[in-house]
Amino acid sequence: MKKPKPLVEIFAELLDPYGTPPEFLQELRGVLHEAAKRAGWRPPSAQEQLRQHAAARGRKIQRGHDLAHRRLLTASFFKQLPRRLQSKHGSLATAQAIIRRIEELPWDKVRKPPMTVRTIQADIQFLRETGNFFI
Repeated sequence: MKKPKPLVEIFAELLDPYGTPPEFLQELRGVLHEAAKRAGWRPPSAQEQLRQHAAARGRKIQRGHDLAHRRLLTASFFKQLPRRLQSKHGSLATAQAIIRRIEELPWDKVRKPPMTVRTIQADIQFLRETGNFFI
């Protein structure tokens, strides 16, 4: 049994000989827009798109702040750990000890950065590779 061609391939074959969009495609575009409007679809407003872009920028900035805050806390608490845990910098116990100490801080005035064992281990690895904070 032969599979039907995908719609994209059919349109690509139809449009292949044209260097610029032919007139009938312009009309088709207008017809599709009108059909979408009648079906209740609405084009996204510029205001909504600007709001979404601003929110995305805000989330990106917040992730950067969280990362920096978490790395500072990780570096600080890593230096306070016993030598046996510092020597096993990638271990589960080391990451859990750091998380436990971070959780004990008063977080009522400041936003606590999101953290997991994997993020703490990655932070320690990053700090060791870059030589930051003499870890």
